[in-house]
Amino acid sequence: MLALSLFRRRQPEYYAQLDQRGHCLALWQLSQRPSEGKWERVTELDPRWIGSLLPAHAVLPSRERSRANRWRLHHA
Repeated sequence: MLALSLFRRRQPEYYAQLDQRGHCLALWQLSQRPSEGKWERVTELDPRWIGSLLPAHAVLPSRERSRANRWRLHHA
């Protein structure tokens, strides 16, 4: 089982690059979250979002926030 997990390809993740007001500037498929700028992980790449605010259903929780919340909920 461990051997199979070593060869499993990581699923692509989709990110929206946001401006200072929270409007979508661009959509990207990346292997990891960029370290600089304002980025949100999204469910898909929908070009209709460019130039506007992201719909609430499209924004996924970041992995860092998910880990922190999981720890707090588990150990509370």
